[in-house]
Formats: sequence, structure tokens, C-alpha cells
Amino acid sequence: MRGTYLLIFLFLLSSLSRAEEIQLKDGSKITGSLTAIDGNTFRVKTAYGEIQVPRTEIVAIQFPENSPKKEGSSGGASSPVDESLDGTLYSNRTAHFQVTVPAGWIVSPEMRISKEIVAALKSADQAHYFMVTPEVYTGSLTTYRVLAETQFQNKFQDYQKLSESDAKLDGRTGLRLVCKGKTRDTNTTFKFLVYILAYEDRMVRLTFFTFEPLFDDAVPIFEKIAASYQSTSDKPVANLAIPRPARPERSFAGPSVQ
Repeated sequence: MRGTYLLIFLFLLSSLSRAEEIQLKDGSKITGSLTAIDGNTFRVKTAYGEIQVPRTEIVAIQFPENSPKKEGSSGGASSPVDESLDGTLYSNRTAHFQVTVPAGWIVSPEMRISKEIVAALKSADQAHYFMVTPEVYTGSLTTYRVLAETQFQNKFQDYQKLSESDAKLDGRTGLRLVCKGKTRDTNTTFKFLVYILAYEDRMVRLTFFTFEPLFDDAVPIFEKIAASYQSTSDKPVANLAIPRPARPERSFAGPSVQ
């Protein structure tokens, strides 16, 4: 049952930088990427240039992960990731980071259903989940946070942001968010702890979530994992989801993702 619920939330790791479809009250649609929100105005980059759209004129925002899949399409399935879990130390050589998880946690490749997801782990009882999403993004933390929240609001019933505060992990400035929402099909409430870290050319999201009744007990676990997150390379990463080429003396076969 928990495995079924899990699939509902994989949208959280989808890219915010791909084109969205914005439906307006007059029936027209705008296709482009949200670049900023100034008060009650959305700034949207389109193929014809950047335009400003009053928030009051927007009916809905269709994010790419909601779009119908074309027949025969892979649906943006993830690329292989060079990763390992040695005891409690998880290393991701594709995205150049390490993190320590509790004993018994396991790598969960089936959760990486899009190329933006570079890491996904879960507790042995499949009650607690952790995902890492790096995205090429040069805007501000505030703008990125608004885009992420808009995504939540479009996916959940009764979405609530419970808290927001400044944070610092891996020597980087960032934001710490706590939010919750109900799934639209089952009315199941999940709570999330999300860290957004700003790097020179990208944002990195650390997303933790569990069922609402388990959240308070899970927070110390989530916080300990987050505190252990550290980059293993200071080199710019332009395409974090693309693994390094295999060396001639060895080959890497990534996990099969449906």
C-alpha cells in the first residue's frame, strides 16, 4: 500500500525549468517557463520573448509532469546513476555528493522516474522517504521557492505551508520549508520537510516526506540526514542527471526504471 502512495509523490522531483502551460480566463494558453513572480505578476519566458501575466488572469498552470504521455514515449525515465550505499554512507558520483542515512535504509531506484531525480532512498519499513533533485537554475532562492510552492499547490488539496526559515547546509545558504497536503484521489495527508540549497549555477532540493501522523517522530531523522549532506566536488555541474562515461576497464549498468 505504501508503495502505491509513494508513486503519487514522485512529481516533486520533476524539473521546474521545463515549459509550463498557463491557462487564462479568456480561454487562451501561454506556453513557456516561469522566470519570476513580482507581486501579483508572473513573468513568463516564451519563444517570442518574456511577457508579464497578471496572476488574477490565470486559471491554472499545467506542469510538464501532468501532461499526457505520447504512446511509445519513455515519459522522461531517469538515466543510470553512479551511486553506492556502503553501510550508512550513500555516495552519488553522478551528482557529486555524499550523505549519511540511518542503518537499514535502502536505495530506491524505482522512485527515480525522471532524469532530474539523482537520488532516492527509503527506510526499511517504507515509511520515510528522501530524494535529491539538482536543477540548473540561476535565479534567486525566493523565486525558486515560489515555483516549488506553486507546484505543490497544483498537486495537493488543502495545501499548507507550515513554516519557512533560512538554512545553511554544506556551507551554502538556503531555505527550510515544512508543508503538508492531501492527495486528490485518496485524501491521504503527507507532510514534507524540504531544503533548498543555492549553488553558483543550480539549486538542490532535499525532499523528505512521510505520512502526517509519523512526521514529528521522523523530523530528527530527516534533520540528521540533511546535516550530513555534502558536495564531493566543487566543479560546476551542467547536466547532473547524465552519468560519467564508463571507463574502458569497467562498465556501469544502471538500475532498470519502469
